[in-house]
Amino acid sequence: MLVGFCRHGALCSPRYDPLVARLRTHLAAAEAEGVPLVFLVDTHVPDDPEFKMFPEHCVKGSGEDEVVPELKELADRGTVVRKHTFSGFQGTELDAVLERLAPEVIEVAGVCTDICVMYAVYDLRMRGYEVVVQEGLVETYDAPGHDAEELDRRALAHIRDVLGARVE
Repeated sequence: MLVGFCRHGALCSPRYDPLVARLRTHLAAAEAEGVPLVFLVDTHVPDDPEFKMFPEHCVKGSGEDEVVPELKELADRGTVVRKHTFSGFQGTELDAVLERLAPEVIEVAGVCTDICVMYAVYDLRMRGYEVVVQEGLVETYDAPGHDAEELDRRALAHIRDVLGARVE
């Protein structure tokens, strides 16, 4: 839930605005119950190879690589893991963070359902974690040729039927 996706930038989508408020409520309640929060933060170098597939976004130090203001306090009290690929694990300390937290179940929320969310679920499932994704806490972007509703539906079906996560 970064500025570069939710406020401005090449991959920004108005579909994300309602999600920010829903996540704020959900994450604040989870934190109040003692659930540890981990934020995966897309952070790229200016000549990142990913920019051959997607427009430049969330470049380190641009401000786009920061958690949106509505969730910043929660991120500051939680754990922030900066990632450089679709995977939250490749080249990051996420394995060590999860080993320390030892969660029984991991809930994945955020954007984009068909990219970052799906790859996070894949990586978690391949490590043996039980994963839950709530349909109302994920969203993908709208762009020409990118049917967000269809992509969300397909991604959630894949997450459930192929990766074996619970979709609620």
